[in-house]
Amino acid sequence: MISFSRSLCLLTSAVALFPGAVFWPAIAQTSNPTQIEAPQSPNAPAGSPANALASEPASEPGLTPATNSAISFRRPLRVNNVRVPTNWQYRQSEYLFTFDFPAEAVEPLKKIVFEQIEGVDYPRYDTDDSYAFVTDSRARLPVSVVDNEDERTITVEFDQPVEPGGEITIALKARNPRDGIYVYQLAAYPAGASEGQYAGVERLNFYAPDRRRFSFF
Repeated sequence: MISFSRSLCLLTSAVALFPGAVFWPAIAQTSNPTQIEAPQSPNAPAGSPANALASEPASEPGLTPATNSAISFRRPLRVNNVRVPTNWQYRQSEYLFTFDFPAEAVEPLKKIVFEQIEGVDYPRYDTDDSYAFVTDSRARLPVSVVDNEDERTITVEFDQPVEPGGEITIALKARNPRDGIYVYQLAAYPAGASEGQYAGVERLNFYAPDRRRFSFF
């Protein structure tokens, strides 16, 4: 009882000395404080991480055939060979343009336009006999040849768009113009496109026979 009375007196004295003090028993603290989790999104499924996106980003769409007028080849066609078996003026011949059409182009080919940008005359094309084929296999590719009214532009349109990968050759049947240099600018159009892409500039040379070679006759 004496010990209890003495403790009570000491406590009373402390309160008297420090009237606003409150003494609470010490509480042990844990070394790992409780982690507070971020609230779940109301749209997130149960059990999903709190910082997960509401939806996954859309995957990149695959490359598909042309569906709009602004489409273009990922890698343009290029002319890699031109042959004219007969290049005397006014003779019947054909102009063979071979194009490299790589798989990296992705888009199918619909048509090629040949525009004559230099030359004093112009060939007379035979649109019914002009044709196209796969260079390696020589398999024919059905085409429609359009001879434009200005007589200096000819359009070769494929009945079915040609898929990329390999080489294709277009053979334009024509009657040669008079002797001289003739320059053509080529443009290739993907299926569905309204604008062509540059495919090269090529030069054709035509010659007049040297009449002096036959003077001894």
